[in-house]
Amino acid sequence: MDTVNAHDLLEQNAVLRSRLGERDARLLEREQEIEALRAKAESLEASNARLVSNCETLRKLVFGPSSERRPLAPKPSADASFLPFADLVAAGKRVAEEKKAEVTVEVKAHTRKRKGRRSRFPKDAPVVRTTYELPEDARTCKTCQGPLTEMGEEERKELERLELTLVHEIAQKKYSCSTCRDAVVTAPGPDRVIDKGILGVGFLAHVLTERFQHHMPYHRQEKKYASEGISLSRSVLCQSAGRCASLLEPIYEAMKREVVSRDIVHSDDTPVVLRDGPRGGRRQARLWIYRTLDGINVFDFTEDRSADGPTEFLRGFSGTLKADDYAGYNPLYKTGDVVFSACMAHARRYYTRAESTEPEFALEAIERIREIYAVEKEAKKAVEEARAVTPESGDADAVAANVTLRIRQEKAKPLLESFLDWLTVTRTQVLDRGPMAGAIDYTTSNWDALILYLEDGRLPIDNNAAERSLRGVCVGRKNWNVIGSENGGKTAARLFSLIETCKEIDVNPREYFRDVLQRISTCSDVTRLTPHGWKRHFQAEVKAKRDQVLQLFYDST
Repeated sequence: MDTVNAHDLLEQNAVLRSRLGERDARLLEREQEIEALRAKAESLEASNARLVSNCETLRKLVFGPSSERRPLAPKPSADASFLPFADLVAAGKRVAEEKKAEVTVEVKAHTRKRKGRRSRFPKDAPVVRTTYELPEDARTCKTCQGPLTEMGEEERKELERLELTLVHEIAQKKYSCSTCRDAVVTAPGPDRVIDKGILGVGFLAHVLTERFQHHMPYHRQEKKYASEGISLSRSVLCQSAGRCASLLEPIYEAMKREVVSRDIVHSDDTPVVLRDGPRGGRRQARLWIYRTLDGINVFDFTEDRSADGPTEFLRGFSGTLKADDYAGYNPLYKTGDVVFSACMAHARRYYTRAESTEPEFALEAIERIREIYAVEKEAKKAVEEARAVTPESGDADAVAANVTLRIRQEKAKPLLESFLDWLTVTRTQVLDRGPMAGAIDYTTSNWDALILYLEDGRLPIDNNAAERSLRGVCVGRKNWNVIGSENGGKTAARLFSLIETCKEIDVNPREYFRDVLQRISTCSDVTRLTPHGWKRHFQAEVKAKRDQVLQLFYDST
């Protein structure tokens, strides 16, 4: 009996152990399911955060302002109390206000209406002066019949505009020998910009600036000229612009060599639609900008966004490249001759996209970046004061760089170190794989490139200069929509380069094209015809001739 009971107990124990094992297995399975569901929930939460962020980004792109300016963060008011029992303090103030015996009446201060500011006259515009005299018979006093003497003049200014198209007839006299009737000599005439072309240099300059500065497509120019009684097809306008770009190619190549020879270059790119590419079909192409610190802007056209574009353009370049974190630049960095400097404004945009999902962390990061930019404003003001003290100094750029570097090291460097510590801690508190996590990862992975500007006072904190240079392309493509062909892309790159550089250094692009198209065939030193060279050597001469011609025109009318 005892043996049977022991056997049964052993069997029951075995059964219980088996059931416990099954229970443990089911518990482990449930825990794995719970963990998988938890991971799925976190993934869905991160996906939802990214979706919300993408929707907010799309809303801002479609309906929001393009400017990245934002109001300053509200500062604590004077009434705000950080002491314990702040609610009791507020209640005490409220009771005191209710118990006031006297009644106070608030009177709004008088505010004077601000008058509209009158438009200023352009400082570089030509000035034509017309003087009106009293007739001789009106220079007698009506009271005493004595002669009137000049005491001064009353002067007023007004803006006038001359925009007309005329037919320029060029007659070249021909002479022949009356004896042998064989030799014929023709008087030399001006060279044509386009051989057998019907457009003069002034008209060509107008077409180029209307198309690439004011973004008027050729079909709209065709209609505009037709309303003036001029029959010019869009194909003639397009071919004329292409021939001018080919004629100006040596200037473009000289600017390109100048960019590659510098030690600091900005770079960025923007998409354009290529209608007829060599590979066939409509596709997305790219216009790249390469910009120096003194405002030389050189554009390059490529059929795609591969690394071949910047690698080929910047062949031979050695220095610092200010750009975004695009993998296409990596072949340049591998050589060791090019150092990557990241853009703080580009990093800041990641945090603005994260505002819709994790606003507290995003706003804190944006405010910290604002403080870093405030140091740049302070450095800029200090540079202006230093230049005012030592004007016309030969080493003004070096002085400015030293002043900027000193202020950055004293004030920006501690802010950046604190920002990095905050990013490291915050990364553990945000949604993994969410927009805020992506913003922090982008900043920390490019940290050395972001703070590289602390080592060189000439190096800007961001790449906004290159983005400003691309703004004309971004505005223009809404009008002309597509680039017709690869040759059209190269034409656009050359002419955008000249126009944006002229705008950067306050040169009128139309005057520049009108003069350079005449000089290009006879000038032996093409560097004198780049926008910077032309401004130094020919701008004053051209302005003087223009003012003289306008004065003669007004005097004759």
